[in-house]
Amino acid sequence: MNDMDVSRIEVLSYLQQMLGEMHWMAHSANYPMLAYFIKMAHIESEDTIRAEREAMSGLQERDGTA
Repeated sequence: MNDMDVSRIEVLSYLQQMLGEMHWMAHSANYPMLAYFIKMAHIESEDTIRAEREAMSGLQERDGTA
């Protein structure tokens, strides 16, 4: 895992956290459609983090650096 990989995961993690908070805010303020779309972005960020980590793990195993 190089610095660029770590940075990408850090950015995704930050976005995921902020999206979670924005979802709660939109839901609490009774903006259901906005809350829905933010939740979809939150789920996408989770899936992207998982895919990035799996890709990095696969590269490390292939390169013998795991």
